[in-house]
Amino acid sequence: MATTPLGTEVAVGSTTLTDVLDVNFSPGSTELIDVTDLSDTTRVKLAGYVDTGSIAVTINWDKTTYAALVALADGDSETCTITFSDTSTWSGAGTIDLAGFAVSGGSGVTSSFSIHQLSAWTFTAAS
Repeated sequence: MATTPLGTEVAVGSTTLTDVLDVNFSPGSTELIDVTDLSDTTRVKLAGYVDTGSIAVTINWDKTTYAALVALADGDSETCTITFSDTSTWSGAGTIDLAGFAVSGGSGVTSSFSIHQLSAWTFTAAS
């Protein structure tokens, strides 16, 4: 069974968002530190800090949901879970970055926010 955006839910702390339009994952990267010195014949690099990535979520705007997200966007770590339409989940700790809202012609008012991962998340396949 494939996953679709319809039926996808995003839970952040105690707030569950059910009118999810889009979920995008931007994978992180590993910083590479150049440690080449004059005796090297090629560049020498060491792995530095790992950025675990972030998830962008777009939902239909609702003043109650937006107020709940504003309260969560305080920089504290939140438990986050994305439940896909096939009931598989992806969860972990993250902080919320609330961008605001947008009005799109024909599709109403949407709100977008980002969840910045604080560590690697756990994927649990549908049973």
